[in-house]
Amino acid sequence: MDVRGLLVRKSFHIVGAVLLAVPLFVKVEPSLYYAALALAAGIFYSIQVKRPQILLDLRRDIFESLEDVFESLDKLVPVGRADLKVQYDALLDSIEKAIEAAERDYEKRGGYLGLLMGAVGILISYNIFGPTGLLPAVVGLAVYDSFSALVGTAMGRHRLPAVDATVEGMLGGAVPTFAVLIAAGYGPLASLVITAFVAAAEAYGIEDNLAIPIAAAAAAYMMSLV
Repeated sequence: MDVRGLLVRKSFHIVGAVLLAVPLFVKVEPSLYYAALALAAGIFYSIQVKRPQILLDLRRDIFESLEDVFESLDKLVPVGRADLKVQYDALLDSIEKAIEAAERDYEKRGGYLGLLMGAVGILISYNIFGPTGLLPAVVGLAVYDSFSALVGTAMGRHRLPAVDATVEGMLGGAVPTFAVLIAAGYGPLASLVITAFVAAAEAYGIEDNLAIPIAAAAAAYMMSLV
């Protein structure tokens, strides 16, 4: 995946993390909220796997609607510049190509598993470990996963044992994650342990969006007992 595709992918990832962070800032029952989020992600994933044409048609309709919007605006306020239409078409084409580049091969074949697993991972971690691990779980997904992927793609040279993850990517995710946890009020030792658990889950978990929140919540809960 090229850097442009990765940036698009991680922008969607951040939006998902913001949705997961809602109970941290809004008074809502986390268990019910995450159950509803997991249900919505499950329905979306099921449509992708069993009726993918629905989403393909939806994507096509969205781009066609954008084309219609441009034509309507041009009729209302004609600017007399044919090159604007060319530039507009090129912009839409680049957006569509960026979205396609952001999709991993297994996602093109089998749907956005990470979207579903992120919601399921948060739901499981909250119900097992309670509110103690909620913030670290969200930080792990939003900060570590994003920065480790970006740094690993741009600078990764040295592989970790038995996996494709790199030392550079691990450090690139660990440093900002540790800093955010410190800023959130966790002590240095707790922040270090949580970050280490997250790094291991991301590197060696089969599905990092499932493993990261559970690992982060488990580490936070463990440190709360120390």
